[in-house]
Amino acid sequence: MKFLLRIIVFVMLINTQFTVSKEINFEEIKSMTSSSPSRALVEIDLLLESNSNNHNLLFLRAVTLTKLEKKDLAIKTYISLIEKFPKLPEPYNNLAVLYAEQNKLLEAKQILEKALKTNNSYSVAHINLGDVYTRMASDAYRKAFELDESPVANNKLQLINELFSYSPNMQRNNLVNAGSKSEIKSKEQEIAELNSFVERWKTSWENKDLDTYFSSYSRYFKIKGDISYKGWKKTRTEKIINKKEINIQIANIKYKFKEGFWFVNMSQTYNSGNYSDKENKTLVIINESGDYKIIEENTEN
Repeated sequence: MKFLLRIIVFVMLINTQFTVSKEINFEEIKSMTSSSPSRALVEIDLLLESNSNNHNLLFLRAVTLTKLEKKDLAIKTYISLIEKFPKLPEPYNNLAVLYAEQNKLLEAKQILEKALKTNNSYSVAHINLGDVYTRMASDAYRKAFELDESPVANNKLQLINELFSYSPNMQRNNLVNAGSKSEIKSKEQEIAELNSFVERWKTSWENKDLDTYFSSYSRYFKIKGDISYKGWKKTRTEKIINKKEINIQIANIKYKFKEGFWFVNMSQTYNSGNYSDKENKTLVIINESGDYKIIEENTEN
């Protein structure tokens, strides 16, 4: 997911409101789901042959399918589970998360609202619904800004991006300190930090340091085409690690700050084995709680 949606994995097995069959070792299946999801799926399907209406097994099947990136099948399993057990909120929640990953925000909103009808005090669904509303608003303001470059829309977008950066585990004083530091930085200081950020991004790409490379991107990174963030990340990983050697040269770097975004334009020369190309690249960078992140990347050959 590109935003803060919480997915429930084993809560159905922990919550005392559910009845667990003594004939099924759920602890063993839970462990197998984490360590060997392919094997777990085989075991779950075998158990479902004689326990086709066991809500815990169906739930674990959907969770396991999600781990195996078989998300369309996971969605079908959650839908089936909801049809059989419409009063359980957890399947609604996880189904909404999968819809949101596919950018089906309206469907995610509707499913989360149904989850809350089953249990209005279900805090996870409340939090996720708030995240969905925020993402929908962000997309609407972004579209408005693209159409007429409305400063009002862009100001709203910046507020929303800040909200997205919020994490319940962050201390309040950390949030205040991050804001204070950014306010007192001079333009020269920011450009120096951005220069270091771009160099770190380039070096991590050359060294195939995927953790550092992907940490340079915002979780709301604008991806071209009909692909999820996870799909983009998987594709980029394959392209990078399959190269024997990567060499990148950047030159003519120019920095421009406009309404909350840094636009970093550069000439990039890429070499890998027998392949090379040269292009103009623009990194659109935002400050997320004190850390620079790439939110958009555009190229011209």
